[in-house]
Amino acid sequence: MARRFLAYLGVLTIVGTGLFLASGAFETSVGAQPATSNKTTVAKTPWGDPDLQGIWSPGYYLTPLQRPNKYSGREFLTDEEVATLERQAAAAPGRNARLERGSVDDVEGAFNDAFTGRGTKVIRTKRTSLIVEPKDGKIPPLTPDAQQRAESSRRARALATPAELAAAFVDRDPAATPYPVDRTMGGGTANPEDRPADRCRGISLPFMGSSGTFSRFVQTPGWMSIYYEDGHRGGAYRHIPLDGRPHLPPQMRQWLGHSVGRWDGDTLIVDTTNFTAQTDFQGSRDNLHLVERFTRTAPDLIVYRATIEDPTTFTAPWTFELPLSKANEKANQIFEAACHEGNYALTGILAGARLQEKQGRAGRH
Repeated sequence: MARRFLAYLGVLTIVGTGLFLASGAFETSVGAQPATSNKTTVAKTPWGDPDLQGIWSPGYYLTPLQRPNKYSGREFLTDEEVATLERQAAAAPGRNARLERGSVDDVEGAFNDAFTGRGTKVIRTKRTSLIVEPKDGKIPPLTPDAQQRAESSRRARALATPAELAAAFVDRDPAATPYPVDRTMGGGTANPEDRPADRCRGISLPFMGSSGTFSRFVQTPGWMSIYYEDGHRGGAYRHIPLDGRPHLPPQMRQWLGHSVGRWDGDTLIVDTTNFTAQTDFQGSRDNLHLVERFTRTAPDLIVYRATIEDPTTFTAPWTFELPLSKANEKANQIFEAACHEGNYALTGILAGARLQEKQGRAGRH
C-alpha cells in the first residue's frame, strides 16, 4: 500500500549516490573488461594480509540473478549482445523523459528514473546471470516445505483488499502485539512493525546492491570491517573476526547472522550462520548458511562469490558471483545513512490505511 511512497523516499535519499556515478565515480566503468592476467600481484597490508580496502560498488547493473531461457547453456554474452542490452536500457521509457507532471509516476521518477536503481550496465564479466552454480544459472528447486511456505505467502499477498488482509489476522491475540505481525503469511507490508525499511533494519545478507550502492572495506590486524550504504534504510556495519573463533551458540540469533572469516591464499572466506527467522533471502531464513569469498583479481576489481546453503529451503546449494569495481575515493565519500525510525509521514500513511480497512469492514455489514 505504501510501496510507491517508499520508492519516492528512496529516490530522494539515493540522489547523492547517483551523482557519484554521473560525475565519474568509478575509476573503471562497470561495463569495462576485467583484467585478463592471471599473474596479478595483490597488494598487501603492512601486517601481510591481502589488501581489500577501499570503496567498492557493483554499479547499476542489469544482469539478472537467474539465467534467462534465451541464454540457456551459455555463461557469457558477446560484445555485441552487451552493447545491445545496454543500448536498450538507455533508451527505455522514462530513462530520460519526464512523465505527466504531478502524476505519481512523475514524482517517483524525480523527472526521470536515473536514480531509481534500474540497471544500465551488464556486469563487467559479461555473464548471462549472476548465478554460476549450478551450471544452468538457476536457483535449485525448493523443498516441499519451502514450496508450501511460498504458496502461503503468495496466497496472502493475493488478498484483494487491505480489509481482507487485515481480516486474515483477526484471531491473533492483541495483547501479544499491537499489530498483526506474521511474516510467514506474507503480511510484511501490512503494518509498521513488520516493515524492515520503516524500522531501520538496514540491509540483509547477502547484499547484492543492484542500485549502485557503495561499500567501504576497512582492515585491521585480525579484523575486516564493511560499511554497506543502502539509501534511507540505514545501511549496516559488519565487523568480521579473522582470529579463528567459533560461531555463537545456535540459540543466539542476529539480523545479519554471525560471521567469522579466514584467509585462503589471496581470498577472504567469510562463513555466516545464526540468522533470525525474520531474515529472508529467496525464501531462506534462520537456517541460511552463507559462505562468501572476496578475491581481488585486479587493482580495480574484487570478485565476490556467495554460496547459499539451506537444506530446509533448497534441494542443493547454489552460488552467485558479482564483480565489485573500485570507486575513486577522492570523488566519493560515504556518509552514514541516517534512518528515522517511526517517521511521522509514514505513520500518517499507515493511519490512513487503517481507516480504509475499518471502512472496508464496516461496508460488509
